[in-house]
Amino acid sequence: MQLQNIYIGSSSCVSIQETFDNPLWFESLKPLTKEPMKVLAPDYKKFLDPTATRRMSKVLKNSLLTARQAMEQQGIAELDAVITATAWGCQEDTTKFLDSFESMGEELLSPTSFIQSTHNTIGGLIAMSVKCNGYNNTISHDFMSFETSLLDAVLLMRENKQAMNCYVGGIDELTDFSAGIFTKAQCFNDAHPVAEAATCFIVHNNEAQKKAVKLSNIALTQSLDQTVLDLIQQNKPDLILSSSVIASDVPVFDYRGLCGEFTTASAFGLYLAVELLTKASAKSAVGVSVAVLKKIAIINVYPEGRCSYLEVEAC
Repeated sequence: MQLQNIYIGSSSCVSIQETFDNPLWFESLKPLTKEPMKVLAPDYKKFLDPTATRRMSKVLKNSLLTARQAMEQQGIAELDAVITATAWGCQEDTTKFLDSFESMGEELLSPTSFIQSTHNTIGGLIAMSVKCNGYNNTISHDFMSFETSLLDAVLLMRENKQAMNCYVGGIDELTDFSAGIFTKAQCFNDAHPVAEAATCFIVHNNEAQKKAVKLSNIALTQSLDQTVLDLIQQNKPDLILSSSVIASDVPVFDYRGLCGEFTTASAFGLYLAVELLTKASAKSAVGVSVAVLKKIAIINVYPEGRCSYLEVEAC
């Protein structure tokens, strides 16, 4: 789908790299291990009220933190829509609830863990925090969760035919328990460690607002078929961010070598694309050897065969 007048204004990320509140995070990259990796948690007390967040799990704090920072960078105090992508949801609270369910014999259960365990808890928390009474949707669509959320934001803006600021986030949480399951079940290949992240963007269609990059194309296909190869040929990106082998002359950079493997890793891929297009020193720091970088495609081929194509351009 070719897009017109859709922009990413700002972005924020908590990941296994020192991405949060660090504009030059790419200059001190952390090497990946073979073991599951968790995010480098910020000092929450510096950014969030400890009293208000004392019962929040890590994934909720990271989501709220990145949302607020992205809004601050964009210079906005309100959102018109909150669209969240998460395949795994709030695993820590889910595990707590199931453990108490068993240990308490299904009696006298505290409702807190259950209330905070559902996938849409993240979007609800962000909306309440910024008093957003508008569109709120959570998409849990396995590996395609983030791409579908981004498409949902685009369709929403087209339908409303007015200037909108949409929060779009890709969030997944890793616990020791789930990491053990993923490892034993071999849910991911051995190329990258299983990981986690909370990444968000302010997506808008307002020409008068801050624009970091232009979102120019979204395509979802059942496989890496001719459709995707045709998009590469037609649009001629300068760089492809992908962990798959792409039959093209365009240089390919494996961004999962920076963030690890998880179901919404494509959000980090888009975050890296924004950094590469807006910060001159990012290209050499991460090892991208492309002379001129004005257009980037993020292509993901997932285990079940489905494929996504995202494209961003410098403004």
